[in-house]
Amino acid sequence: MQKILKPEFIREVKNDVEVIAVLVFGSYARGEEYRDIDVCLVLDKKYSNLRMSKKKLRYSSILASKFDVHVFQQLPIYIRKRILKDNKIVLCKNEDLLYEIAFSTIKEFEFYKKIYYTYLGMVENEN
Repeated sequence: MQKILKPEFIREVKNDVEVIAVLVFGSYARGEEYRDIDVCLVLDKKYSNLRMSKKKLRYSSILASKFDVHVFQQLPIYIRKRILKDNKIVLCKNEDLLYEIAFSTIKEFEFYKKIYYTYLGMVENEN
């Protein structure tokens, strides 16, 4: 999976102490037809939105336009949950911390789940 990403990107990520993992998710990770490749940077903790956005822009500028770079901690909870369910790990520098972040995300989603599914049901009924 690392072969799809530029060596420069991999090198930068390996040297970035704040990035603990790189995941590929979405249609490309599922082996389906795709328009772009979704790449997710998992950080060691949640930083300010400005700092995370700068990191996202920095890594986006290294990759070609067919890549869509995201920072895990900036995404809505329902998308973070989906990424955890449907991803390919490209690089993991701290497996224990990655599992801790995943577990924390799942716990957070459990609090939100009832509201989320109620909302989806209402939207479905309107159509």
